[in-house]
Amino acid sequence: MLQPRPYDNLHLYDSLRRSTERLEPLEDRTVRMYVCGITPYDVGHMGHALVYVVFDTLRRWLEHNAYEVRHVQNITDVDDDMIRKSQELGISIAGLTDRNQAIYLQEMDALNVLRPDAFPKASETIPEIVEMVQRLVDQGFAYEVDGYVFFDTSRTPSFGALLGLTGDELRNYRNDSMPAEPDELKRSPLDFLIWQPCEFEGAAFESPWCTTGRPGWHIECSAMAHATLGPQLDIHGGGKDLRYPHHDSEIVQSEAATGRSPYVGTWMHVGTMGLDGEKMSKSLGNLVKVSDLLAEGFTANAVRLSLLGTHYREDRDFDRAALPQWEEQARLLERAARATGQREDYLRVQPYRNAFQDAMDDDLDTPQAISILLQVAEELVAGRLDAATGAGTVVELGDVLGLRLRPD
Repeated sequence: MLQPRPYDNLHLYDSLRRSTERLEPLEDRTVRMYVCGITPYDVGHMGHALVYVVFDTLRRWLEHNAYEVRHVQNITDVDDDMIRKSQELGISIAGLTDRNQAIYLQEMDALNVLRPDAFPKASETIPEIVEMVQRLVDQGFAYEVDGYVFFDTSRTPSFGALLGLTGDELRNYRNDSMPAEPDELKRSPLDFLIWQPCEFEGAAFESPWCTTGRPGWHIECSAMAHATLGPQLDIHGGGKDLRYPHHDSEIVQSEAATGRSPYVGTWMHVGTMGLDGEKMSKSLGNLVKVSDLLAEGFTANAVRLSLLGTHYREDRDFDRAALPQWEEQARLLERAARATGQREDYLRVQPYRNAFQDAMDDDLDTPQAISILLQVAEELVAGRLDAATGAGTVVELGDVLGLRLRPD
């Protein structure tokens, strides 16, 4: 007898095409997913947690639907902030990276975020980065000036397509993720740095262009993605503040270096997390840390529900006052998961399962999925749905959302 084909109706919003499209991986039932990771010059915050909980939930949903997910998340341990903070604290870049990466992993483990298959570090991918830069120079997509190497954006007219700006609009665009670069050495203000001189210990590597140097930020991700997942990705994600210049730069340099297009099948960008109306960021210091919330007694289930309770593409302000309500919802789901019963009730529970599937397949509509899961829990607790099938459904679908609901 023919086996039924695994369900494959997931539609995701692609930031480049600006439309919601059906996910069609390059390789059947395998999804290559690269997510921009942390720069561990300081500890993380709820804005980071939002990004990684979202992509963890996407991974769980893909695996629930019989996809194999190859999930890679980089560590940017070579950049301006890592050097600055290392100098301030008087410790090595490696020591700073290890310390803050350990804190990050503790917080993500607490939130039940599955660890990616690989955590490549920029410092450990230097040969691949140098090779990619050299290829761009050899092919005329990059040029060297006084030991600096810049990508020549005049060769790629589509540069800026992800952000949706061109020409003067791009030249005038600014955000807090834009690195400092020696504009006076560039042929065009839009050209971006892919290698630069550097002598700082832990961030200085031999290269053909200067005695010692280090890569630019954007080329690091292109090389790490290529080294771990290949020349093309099915999903590339991160916060929406990374669209430009980081992700727009990745597109043009990756496609130029490999000759393969599109570099990414689906670009996914998560909305920003704010605090009192201002974007939460390490540079501003207006942080809410996961570890602090857990120390205050809020549960991981409640924190996760609060992050998924707003659609991933929407900006939001951190709302501490709403956390007690999410705690109540978490306790309701936990009670429902512990419910007992003898009568199987597949016909009554299946419409909820179908609705959950439809919500998740509609651009990962986790607020709607949570609402449906809570309806099942309410029916169970009220005795209108038998626990023989209903409790298992709560546990199973709760696991998709990364909730720990399994009875001890």
